[in-house]
Amino acid sequence: MWMARITILDPTAPAPETDADPGPSPATLAGCTVGIRSDLTWRSFEWVADEWEQALTLEGATVQRWVSGNRSGDEGERTRAELAAFDASSDLVITGLGN
Repeated sequence: MWMARITILDPTAPAPETDADPGPSPATLAGCTVGIRSDLTWRSFEWVADEWEQALTLEGATVQRWVSGNRSGDEGERTRAELAAFDASSDLVITGLGN
């Protein structure tokens, strides 16, 4: 018996090319401004960020938190502007768990 071949199409876009270099490490956290970026999709990350904030503060860092908004329309423009300001005012940024 002859079996027909089918082609399965994958509609997902390829991952964007990124620079995996995290940049230089600070010599010390004392005096650094550490940004912690999160969004509203994974609320339990806030518990992790609370722990990190406490530990970073004990090391002498100033911690600022930022929660991203929508990524399209007027709110998307506002989100991009806020992200640029957040990035510019941070010495280093934690953006997620990488999972």
